[in-house]
Amino acid sequence: MAREAAVRLADGVWRIPTTPGDMINSFAVTGPDGGVTLVDAGLRYKPTQVRLLAGLRAIGAGPADVRRIVITHAHPDHTGGLAALVALTDGAEVLAHEREAIYLADGRTPRTTRGTTRSFAKAPVTRTFHDGCELPGGLRAVHTPGHSPGHTALLHEESGVLITGDAVMNLRGVRYAPGFLCTDPDRNRSSADRLGDLDFEVVAFAHGPELRRHAKARLRELLRGRRR
Repeated sequence: MAREAAVRLADGVWRIPTTPGDMINSFAVTGPDGGVTLVDAGLRYKPTQVRLLAGLRAIGAGPADVRRIVITHAHPDHTGGLAALVALTDGAEVLAHEREAIYLADGRTPRTTRGTTRSFAKAPVTRTFHDGCELPGGLRAVHTPGHSPGHTALLHEESGVLITGDAVMNLRGVRYAPGFLCTDPDRNRSSADRLGDLDFEVVAFAHGPELRRHAKARLRELLRGRRR
């Protein structure tokens, strides 16, 4: 079966796989004006850009339709392609949590528990937000720190799609991000638990395929079962 360039999650919301096997995903949200909000920009490599453009074409859009790019957190698999994507879209806005903006401006990741940082092309944030903010594209910001200080999940309330970022992922089952990739693994686990209290129908992951059937119950069960 041919791989879909864009996977429809709900009306106006798509998952765009940017690597084989759904290992890394970006997301596209369309508004009533035809404008597109992208969530995350993927890796810096050319195949990621090719897949993002193919995904936009699949939903009837192109780079000029991208009005803004919302970043869940400043890690290279989410921001590596951001600077190039901003240029390609002729200056789309970049939105990120206020705690994450400094890392995007500096082109570096926050320090993990192992003391490591990684670099990526700088892409200053146009607009910052905080927990609970309603963002363009109908997205609600849900601050879930721990994987990084400003890590944010996003809830598209109209459609009931929850985009988890890396608070949890769906690789060989739904699980928390590995501790060695986090700034604070315990806080990541505790903040991710609040996702189970939200109202949603589909859980979409930056890493791995989405959950559709009984998504809320399944995510809540998995999170509560892992609470420490």
